[in-house]
Amino acid sequence: MLGQEDLGSDKPSEDPRSFVNVPIWKRIVTVSAGVTLNVVLAAFIFIFVFMRGINLPPAIAGDVIPGYPAAKAGLETGDEIVALNGRNHDIDFSSVAFAAALSGKDKPVTLTVKKTDGTVEDVNLVAVQIPGMGMKGFGIDRPGTLEVAKVKDSKELEKRFGLKEGDVLVAADGECIEQAWQFDKKLKNIFEPNIVLSYSRKGQDELIKKNLELEYSSAIEYVDGGQYIPTHIFGLTPRLKVSLIQIAEVNAMLKVGDVVAQAGDKINPTYKELRELTIAAVDQEMKMVVLRDGEPLDVKVSPKKGPDGRAVIGIGVAIDVNSTVVAEITDKGTYPWPDDVAGSEIISIGGKDVYDYFDIAEALTVNQGKTVKIKYKGLLDVEEISFDVPTNANSIQVQPQISQLPPFKNLTRLYRASGPADAIKIGSRKTLEFVGQTYMTLKGLIVREISPKSLMGPVGMIAASTQIISDRDFMQYFYFMGMISACLAVMNFLPLPIFDGGLVVLLIIEKLKGSPVHQKIQEGLVYIGLVLIIGLVLLVTYNDILRWVFGR
Repeated sequence: MLGQEDLGSDKPSEDPRSFVNVPIWKRIVTVSAGVTLNVVLAAFIFIFVFMRGINLPPAIAGDVIPGYPAAKAGLETGDEIVALNGRNHDIDFSSVAFAAALSGKDKPVTLTVKKTDGTVEDVNLVAVQIPGMGMKGFGIDRPGTLEVAKVKDSKELEKRFGLKEGDVLVAADGECIEQAWQFDKKLKNIFEPNIVLSYSRKGQDELIKKNLELEYSSAIEYVDGGQYIPTHIFGLTPRLKVSLIQIAEVNAMLKVGDVVAQAGDKINPTYKELRELTIAAVDQEMKMVVLRDGEPLDVKVSPKKGPDGRAVIGIGVAIDVNSTVVAEITDKGTYPWPDDVAGSEIISIGGKDVYDYFDIAEALTVNQGKTVKIKYKGLLDVEEISFDVPTNANSIQVQPQISQLPPFKNLTRLYRASGPADAIKIGSRKTLEFVGQTYMTLKGLIVREISPKSLMGPVGMIAASTQIISDRDFMQYFYFMGMISACLAVMNFLPLPIFDGGLVVLLIIEKLKGSPVHQKIQEGLVYIGLVLIIGLVLLVTYNDILRWVFGR
């Protein structure tokens, strides 16, 4: 196509019009034509899409991850970002993600945030690296709805949750909820053993009610060594229990419900302490003692580095709120507990026996601002103290979790350009954003912050396209094609053999040294590039088959 062999180097020619005989700058322009066409095509597709209008996730905070910039700045679920660095037009959720990913080192991004109560404020956030994403972010997840999403296996959805696609969550513990952020806030302000969720179904008057058990966990910034957010009930931190087995081989040693009595040399470790011990014991053996049905059991685990580089045992943990054992005392300035309460078991408060942390929370809440008698069983004997219960609105700091929640639909909003000029502006911006995102993804792969398993190949693209078409959302299909075209432009311009970018590098070398790279070297580089590309295609195709065919 370009007057040269695709799998070989440029051959000498006497024809002045031959590719090898024209000036180098013209050859670079010619080689770059395919990349340019990919970029232009992506821009035209996005222009068309935004002229017609497309539903995209709006710039509304879904889950705000503890310990990350958004949470530290006070952003909450449901807050809407109405402007980015002063730009207040056509901002969707991806705009916020790209602004974070492409921001300079330690350079703040100014977000104008509309809170759920209607107030508006400006916050300056400095993006940080998000583990597993390979790029920087603010620690905000995309927003959701309360409507049960469509899944591949509708029978499994009904079997597992007793729900169907289109069912809508309308109440929690009898309290009406209309937005996902309202449910999130309701959940964060609750400390009860169970929660009753009510769903409505089209064509059915009676609500579907689900009484679900709640679990509670500690919060810590996801990255190893991240900031720990103290978890406590009136200054008392419960011990831990296993809530989830994430790696099959751990099943032989640990079971869901096991109470972590000891890890390493630490008795009743807190979540922070367990994380620190796990990080220190990577690729080593770590001894643990768990209580299973009240009986102590010695086990040995071997923490490993996960795909995202984080040290893991292969379990999920929650706090053991069904006992009254205290693992640690926190914030002694606010909660004046004696030191020996740590490691003890609370027996009674104000003359009333307590059997779990829900009893403890209830007894201390009703006695805020008062002095009560508290009995606890220490290592040697039962002690009794007089405790001044402080008045504090934040006396219960826990992270509620519901394991039996169905998948909910993502929240979307219609984005449509006001005219051709506006469509060109939006289309151009989207093209640049996806080009930038592709480069950031490649960077994440190189520095091993992104697993190759997350990449999508030909099979994955066909499967994704088929899914979009089956949903009859053709604007989403065109949007997907525009994204692929922008990604192909980046891939084709990589400075690797066989890509157009590799040819440009060879031409620049020719310009600098005054003569072409030796023919044998060029041929060797081309075949090396071909092997790399075939290997990459096979890898992503294998991952696609596992993901789409076997669901792994």
